[in-house]
Amino acid sequence: MKIALTINSHSSNKECIKLFFYCFEKYIKRDLFDSIYIFLDQKIEEIPSYAKQIIYDKNQSFKEQMVFCIKKVQEKFLLYCNEDYLFYSQPNYKIIHESLSKLENSNYSFIKFVHTNIEEYQRVNDKYFLIDSKCENNYSQALSFWKTNDLLNIHSKCPISEIGKKGDLTKHLEIEAKKICRDLNISGLCYYNQEPKRGLFHYDSEVFPHVASALNRGEWNPEYPEIKNLRQDLKRHENNK
Repeated sequence: MKIALTINSHSSNKECIKLFFYCFEKYIKRDLFDSIYIFLDQKIEEIPSYAKQIIYDKNQSFKEQMVFCIKKVQEKFLLYCNEDYLFYSQPNYKIIHESLSKLENSNYSFIKFVHTNIEEYQRVNDKYFLIDSKCENNYSQALSFWKTNDLLNIHSKCPISEIGKKGDLTKHLEIEAKKICRDLNISGLCYYNQEPKRGLFHYDSEVFPHVASALNRGEWNPEYPEIKNLRQDLKRHENNK
């Protein structure tokens, strides 16, 4: 099975990008992935050589940028994340491989690793819950395994749309993507094993323990004290070089 790690990012977040790769190298086995891609508006020298920089057009909409970048992904499956999804502990590789097997051998398009309490989901088996096309949370930018072609298809069919502050002023991609998922009858799973709640809506992940997300409107997210510890660890690491 070929799987990629894709990291959506922007050159304005260099401090967070550096922290992301420090956490990644500390906690994740690089050979879990056949390729690692980072989506950026311009090349950054500090990016590790093992990560392929995919440069999108900063003048295009987020939807167009994502279509361009996802088309560059060669692998059949990917783990989607943003640069501020900071890993802070060892993942559960047994469940990771179990989840990939479920995705490969089913009609599901994704497996999400961040449960939210927006709505109740139907239990499929054990710790996996169904997110069908009718669910309010049928599309999310949460840390998730995706079938690459399905994620590309969703973005391709979305109208011109944005995220973040731009999405507040125009069409928001996450809202538009939910409509597309209903039209395409996209369904997936969410892994949830009674992990503790974090903030108003999200729960922690025992599969990929990570900060989701570290940046909130350009500021460090106070819901995660782990961020301070990770930044201090990175500083010590750099001082000891």
